[in-house]
Amino acid sequence: MEDLVLGLLEIFGEFLLEWLFGLGAEALSGLVERKEQDHPTASAIKLAGAGGAAGLLSAWMLPQRLITAHVLLPGVSALLAPLATGIAMHLVGKRLRHLGRQTSNLSTFWGGAIFALSMALIRLWLVGAPH
Repeated sequence: MEDLVLGLLEIFGEFLLEWLFGLGAEALSGLVERKEQDHPTASAIKLAGAGGAAGLLSAWMLPQRLITAHVLLPGVSALLAPLATGIAMHLVGKRLRHLGRQTSNLSTFWGGAIFALSMALIRLWLVGAPH
C-alpha cells in the first residue's frame, strides 16, 4: 500500500513540475507574436527541444528524485505525467481561446504531452530511475 501511495505521489510531483514548466513556456511564447502557425512537425520538434531544455534545467535545480523511496513501478511517472500534463495544457488552451487569447501549439494535448515527455525523459536520464 505504501508503494502505491509513493508511486502516486511521484506521478503527481512529476505532473506538477512539468505543468508549471509548460505554463511558463506558454507565457514566454505569448511574448513572441507570430503571423503564421508552425507546421505540426516543426512545432513538435521545437516543443520536444523546449521540453528537453526544461528537463535539463529541472535536473540542475532539483538534482535528486522527487520521491526517494522505492516505488512499485519505477519510471511509470515518465509515462503518466505527460498524459496528465497534455490534458491540463489542453484545458488551459481551451480556456485561453474562450477568453479570446491566441495560443501556441503548447496549449494542445499533443503539445503539452510532447513537451512533458521530453522533459520527463531527460530528467529520468540525468536524475535516474529509482533503484
